[in-house]
Amino acid sequence: MIAPQGWTARMPDLRGAPLFLPTLAWLTGLLLARTLPSGEDLFPRWTLFFLIWTLPVMAALGFGVPRTANRRLPLLGLIALLGAVRGTLQPTPALPPDLAAAMAEGAEVTVEGIVADDPAGRGAGSRFRLRPEGGTALLQVDLEEGRPRYGDRLRLTGRIRPPEVRPEVDMREVLARHGVLGQMRAREWTRVRAGEGNSLLRGLYAARGFLRDRLRELLPDPEAGLLIGILLGDESGIPWPVEQAFARSGLSHIVAISGYNITLLTALALALFTRLLGRRAALWATLFLIPLYTLFVGAAASVVRAALMGALTLIALMLGRSHDALNALSLSAFAMTLWDPLALDDVGFQLSFAATLGLLFLAPPLEGWAREGTARLLRDPEAGALVEAVREALLVSLAAQIATAPLMLYHFRELSLIAPLANLLVLPVQPLLMALGIAAALGAAALGPLAAPLGWAAWWPLAWTIRVADLTARWPLATLRVAPGYLEGMLLFYGGALSALLLRAYGLSFQEAILRLRPHQPALRALGWIGALGAIAFTYLPDHRAKLVLFEGGDLLLVESPEGHRALWLWGIREASLAGLGRWLGPFDPHLDLLILEDSAKPALPSALRQRYPVRQILGEGAPPPTGLRIEMGSLILENREDGWLLRMGSQRILIARRRPNGEVPRVDLVVYRGDERTGLAIAQGWQAWGLLVGGSPAGGAAGAVSGLRQLRHAGGREWVTAWTDGRVWWFGSGR
Repeated sequence: MIAPQGWTARMPDLRGAPLFLPTLAWLTGLLLARTLPSGEDLFPRWTLFFLIWTLPVMAALGFGVPRTANRRLPLLGLIALLGAVRGTLQPTPALPPDLAAAMAEGAEVTVEGIVADDPAGRGAGSRFRLRPEGGTALLQVDLEEGRPRYGDRLRLTGRIRPPEVRPEVDMREVLARHGVLGQMRAREWTRVRAGEGNSLLRGLYAARGFLRDRLRELLPDPEAGLLIGILLGDESGIPWPVEQAFARSGLSHIVAISGYNITLLTALALALFTRLLGRRAALWATLFLIPLYTLFVGAAASVVRAALMGALTLIALMLGRSHDALNALSLSAFAMTLWDPLALDDVGFQLSFAATLGLLFLAPPLEGWAREGTARLLRDPEAGALVEAVREALLVSLAAQIATAPLMLYHFRELSLIAPLANLLVLPVQPLLMALGIAAALGAAALGPLAAPLGWAAWWPLAWTIRVADLTARWPLATLRVAPGYLEGMLLFYGGALSALLLRAYGLSFQEAILRLRPHQPALRALGWIGALGAIAFTYLPDHRAKLVLFEGGDLLLVESPEGHRALWLWGIREASLAGLGRWLGPFDPHLDLLILEDSAKPALPSALRQRYPVRQILGEGAPPPTGLRIEMGSLILENREDGWLLRMGSQRILIARRRPNGEVPRVDLVVYRGDERTGLAIAQGWQAWGLLVGGSPAGGAAGAVSGLRQLRHAGGREWVTAWTDGRVWWFGSGR
């Protein structure tokens, strides 16, 4: 039987990976930079003074302390501060003012700009990203007919709308990570001229389109779409049912180009070039091929990470140096986020980074446990052969799945339970699929229809992969779906894993770590109290988002500006509503800047609130608030209209409605209505809103289901429902 020390010794030692902890500190600094408000002055004076004084002090502490162990923490803090500085230097993308205004009003507009990526086919039409003239942000454009090319200058006419907010995913947040702030469905378009943009990318995308067309002539669908996705990074040709089957069976990583594809490509290229050119020239040729292929398939964050690691491995071989995968992963993550801090927000980058860590730290113990378990049943040589046979197909994929499970639950709220079996059946044929697929692609490019035998050979592993995905996706309980809100669990999982790795790196058990900390209990208690008080204070500090909280029954509506100003709309008072308001405001700062009475015939209402909360100003006491009244609460603007209060925050508009609109009205994003659902739905549709907070319970029947609203929240039967916005993106939630 293999002792535990034998297989745990194969895990990377953090002490031998000097780049890992500094990279984590750098990434932590980038995350801290996200807490600053977007679109505001990211370097107020106090921040500059803090950085001016803190950076030299921490550097002096780090380099001045003689013992390496003692100066590591100040140096990591210095790196985290530098990461935060780099994060704040990222420019905020913006649309031209006329396009931003047209998007807010829902008006039709004519746009001229340059196609910024390789358009993806969508039936007879296409989808691509357009860089409009005079702006730094992108538009996602859908055409019903036609497929332009990268670098084409187009003139398009249509309506621009904000990206959708769906119950399962907030597309505003997803697209904003890539600099896309609006979506446009163009009803007509013309090509002004071609040939703009980067000439290298233009040539690579043209070659990509040529290969895509040749493969479609060689293979039927869905096998052609799958091979194009695996080799060329274009997943637009994969039918939706097949794509869903891959997601449910846990095989999406096969379609998405990542480290596995880059590793196979590197191995195949090295084998081919070594036979043709010799080992030294083969290393140089493969090193040139990796970045070229990365650009060829679109240079997604996960592909760039894998390409950097592959290139670092080749450079180590060329220099005759040993290669450490953990250092290579750390250096690639640092280089990517130094160049583009927004890469950290890319879900593909996060999953790729976590999966690679899983391969490094979880695969060795899983392999050791598998050897120990099989050795009890079989002789050692047979056990080793069995484990080696299933290592790549089962143990490695299981390690990656465990490492990425918290991220999958957080981002997609879905986890495939059938993935180990599906990977066991599919992964062994992937090297053959890649080799035959590359041969078929090259043959189709050179020989056209004469390469049909190569296409027939590649069809078999492609068909097997699709069939396995389809069968395993049909199994009961193939996936686990969870409710949103797993941020704390994700952080706890990764924080605990990092703590365990650090203890292992320094040869400490958990009990030994507790014993070593015992002499420092007073300082630890003080730090604990400081952390607890800081967490409580952080909970009640302004977070640069406007909040709307509709309490149970719709009697109370609380609006908080990003700067912390509060306005409360009051229609009536129930004990349940007051209790919910008290829990929301908390004990530290329960003030109300503005109390707005929507029913001035009830003079007892404000006095009942005054008994519990300090109210600075009251509107509507004795007479309704005057129409046209405008109030500025920092960056949140309130305007009283005949049909309700109109709130503006950035490009977002919220209506606190009294009744249905009369005549032509501006489009709003969200409607808040205290009454019943059916009236609220009619008001929301009249204002062309996509979301509704309503005080009453669901009306029953299919009224809400067929309303066409993307968000419909009821305060009836709940402590409260909430909507938060930073002026661009929305978040929704509810109380008990």
